[in-house]
Amino acid sequence: MDDKNSTPETPPAAQPGDRAETVTPMPSAAPVPKRSRTRGWLIGGGAVLAAALLAGGGIALGAEIVDAADDDASVSDDRSHDDSSDDDASDDSPSGDVSNLGTDSADDLVAMIDAASGAGEGEPTSIDLKRDGSAEVTLEAENGAETEVRVDAGGEASVVSTESADDDGGPQHVLAAETIAAIVDAALAEADGRIVEIEADDDSTSPWDVTVLTGAGEFVELDLDAEFAVVATGTEGDD
Repeated sequence: MDDKNSTPETPPAAQPGDRAETVTPMPSAAPVPKRSRTRGWLIGGGAVLAAALLAGGGIALGAEIVDAADDDASVSDDRSHDDSSDDDASDDSPSGDVSNLGTDSADDLVAMIDAASGAGEGEPTSIDLKRDGSAEVTLEAENGAETEVRVDAGGEASVVSTESADDDGGPQHVLAAETIAAIVDAALAEADGRIVEIEADDDSTSPWDVTVLTGAGEFVELDLDAEFAVVATGTEGDD
């Protein structure tokens, strides 16, 4: 009689000589490589170095800009100083210090002219006094050539410039010692002060032009005739 409940069959035991089945193991996941600590250091260090270089470049650039600005300011200051020096050198400006400008002594004028005549060629035709006590003297030769001579406050003379001869010939009037004395007397009798400039020209009506600095600080211009009489007066700036 057949049993309703069948017993599972036990597989037969492997016999010698039977072929064994080979089971291939499943491949395991490839190991994840560890992050190199040295590589991290290199990357981080490179970033820091780049930032430092950028910062350093910015600082250097900023320093260059500041230096350039300082240089510009220095140039500006230098230019301002030079302009101020030019203003101080304007000896004929009545707005500046004129306490040392001019002289009331004919002997002073003669001494300056003599010093200039020893440094250049020609006869003296003008003398222009400066605030620092120096003077510029014009010497004119017989052929019309002119020489400008500067005489410092100590009496030392040096040639400043020369102009070549022209067709006008020599001067008609020159500043001899006796002529200077007569001019100073006449000019200061008309305007009390100090002689600043004397110039001889070829005008037969008024060959002597004189500028006097009065005690009030006013520049008075006088024209004198051949006999040293005052024929015209005016103040600086008059037409």
